[in-house]
Amino acid sequence: MSTYLREIWKFIQKNETARGLLLVGIVILGALGVWGGIRLALNTEYPVLVVSSGSMCPPTNCVLPIGSLIVIRGQDPRTIVAGPPPVGTIIVFRPYLSTPDFLVVHRVVEIRGNQSRGEYFFITEGDANRGSLDPWDSPGPGSPYGGVPASQVVGVYQSTIPIPYLGSAILDIRSFMYDDATQQPRPEGILVIVILIIALFAFEVIEPSKKPKPNASLSEAKAEPARAQAS
Repeated sequence: MSTYLREIWKFIQKNETARGLLLVGIVILGALGVWGGIRLALNTEYPVLVVSSGSMCPPTNCVLPIGSLIVIRGQDPRTIVAGPPPVGTIIVFRPYLSTPDFLVVHRVVEIRGNQSRGEYFFITEGDANRGSLDPWDSPGPGSPYGGVPASQVVGVYQSTIPIPYLGSAILDIRSFMYDDATQQPRPEGILVIVILIIALFAFEVIEPSKKPKPNASLSEAKAEPARAQAS
């Protein structure tokens, strides 16, 4: 086994593409490890999100403009507070179980349910939509009191990461790579990835031909003094 690993290591040392892919793999694994640690520490599957709509940004007292990079923490539903801005807790939730990747960040304006039995249903509203409750606030299947069940709450808004333009750049890349309507990868996004992979391997093939040949240079350097002595 050790001999096999040594052969692989020798191959990686000699091949620039293999070294590059190894480095990319290490970076990806490191990023996944950090992401997993953050998820564990904040007790939520989505600890960092980007705001993609203006429902929490009224003309005055805008709380979460589009492109905001926000930090989310899992929290006991009993600690969530209802009320108008800025009193009500801002939560991130899944309004529809049929689309688990569709998340909404709105403020809790009312709490319903039998709280003595641990039943919490949150009536939500965007700060920019004052006077107009969300469509999922009406009673329906799985929500007899209306609103969002506590089981569908991903977390509670904690803070905004103050890095300018980062959230907007993430949204631009996402809109280029994915179709928001179908949540499927766009053909042009896949094409860009394929082109980058092909370019990486093409560079590895073309680059060695541009490198000087050390043996030829060494022989010419040795021959030059001999001609000088003869003259």
